[in-house]
Amino acid sequence: MKTRNPLFAALASLACLLSGAPAHAAYPEKPITLVVPFAPGGFVHVVALMFSEGMGTALGQSVVVVNRPGANGNLAADSVAQAAPDGYTIFLPTASILTINPHLYKTIQFNPLRDFVSIGQIANTTNLFVVNATGDIKSFKDLVDKARANPGTVSYGSSGAGSIQHIAGEALARQAGVKLLHVPFKGVAPALNEVLGGRLTVMFSDASGIPFVKAGRLTPLAVSPQRIADLPGVPALSETVAAAGVPGYAPPAIWYGLVAPKGTPPDVIAKLNGAMLQTLRKPEVRDKLLAAGATPVDEPTSEAFARVIESDHARYGALLKTLDITVD
Repeated sequence: MKTRNPLFAALASLACLLSGAPAHAAYPEKPITLVVPFAPGGFVHVVALMFSEGMGTALGQSVVVVNRPGANGNLAADSVAQAAPDGYTIFLPTASILTINPHLYKTIQFNPLRDFVSIGQIANTTNLFVVNATGDIKSFKDLVDKARANPGTVSYGSSGAGSIQHIAGEALARQAGVKLLHVPFKGVAPALNEVLGGRLTVMFSDASGIPFVKAGRLTPLAVSPQRIADLPGVPALSETVAAAGVPGYAPPAIWYGLVAPKGTPPDVIAKLNGAMLQTLRKPEVRDKLLAAGATPVDEPTSEAFARVIESDHARYGALLKTLDITVD
């Protein structure tokens, strides 16, 4: 067995330093793990599959999707925060995991501002307030007016305590000065079923409510944060809140993006961002996102996504403190 000459090794290392070439210039040299915080089957998983395929092609290596559900996304976030910062473990979080959960859970293990570095934001998603199509509520103003006239009788569904829907409902109740009845479920789908059956007044639904709107079974009161091509006649929430007497009301924004463990080298982040951007530009990917009510972002840079995370983290921290919502 030959022994490597120490002098030769030292000279080779010096040559690398003088050339300015980083040790990870050949990245990626092995498959990359893309961690998804929920079980297979949901929209987050669909997004992950699209981007694992596109980014894998762009990078010349496989990007393997690994689902790590549990604790509303906190288990996956913690596992990525503790992973080696070498670019071989990346994470697809939702807005709630990095900007809302840290203010809800007392025993959370990760710090979203300290433990991750942004790769880039993928899309903002559209949510919509929907009611049963046979009822007497036809606008967002009607909803608020009914809540004011009938305290405690207007019910809204959520996917659980501390969820996007719960925060949206409690924020509306506080700003409108009304009493709403919160009914938590184990997901958006069962809550929508209750609205369809007339047993629940309203739901701040994700894109899964759109087919029921098109079928005439649900009435959309407003979409947030902006109008969408799929429902051209439905106003953006920002267009309706003043008439309803809650001009400053805005429910939580929902987005998807990619992050890596803090300390991942900048040139590796740049390669990952480039691969993400190539995927985002594919017409078939954009079409799938838009069909699901997700709008691709205009500025998918690492820096822009870092600003979004920081600003949303501060915003929801202040909001949740006001609403006094926590989860043990």
